[in-house]
Amino acid sequence: MKNVKAALFASLIPLSLLALSGCSEKEANEAESEVESKMEQAEQKAKETMDAAQEKSEDAWDETKDKSEDAWNKTKEEAQEAGDYAEQKADQAGDYIDDSIITTRVKAVIFEDDNLNSMNISVETNNGIVKLSGFVESEADIDTAENLASTVEGVKDIENNLQVKE
Repeated sequence: MKNVKAALFASLIPLSLLALSGCSEKEANEAESEVESKMEQAEQKAKETMDAAQEKSEDAWDETKDKSEDAWNKTKEEAQEAGDYAEQKADQAGDYIDDSIITTRVKAVIFEDDNLNSMNISVETNNGIVKLSGFVESEADIDTAENLASTVEGVKDIENNLQVKE
């Protein structure tokens, strides 16, 4: 802003001196007044230009800031979604592992019972629900297998499809 004023002032001085040379005092005062008026107008224009430039700069800053915040928020949302997806898949894998552990433990307790022929009993587990199928020697063996399966940690329910062998 100082450079603009200095340049305007420097360019107006020679014009003023030229205008004032050979003029009456009244003409000189009018010329000086006109020069001052033009200086004020030039200063006003320079101020308006600087204000407009500052406003555009602030608008650009606000726009850049908004876009950066939007990008940051989108990145956080996508990271959260990725984390949720990974957690879901880990839970599903955990469920599978838990089911296979339950199946193994149910087979082990049935195998340890000397009264049951574990070779004829099939065990499957899905979401903690144990399905027993196959053939046993008696109704009591059906109940025994179910009771043994219910003692295993993680068993939520039992579908007992065991049948007495004829």
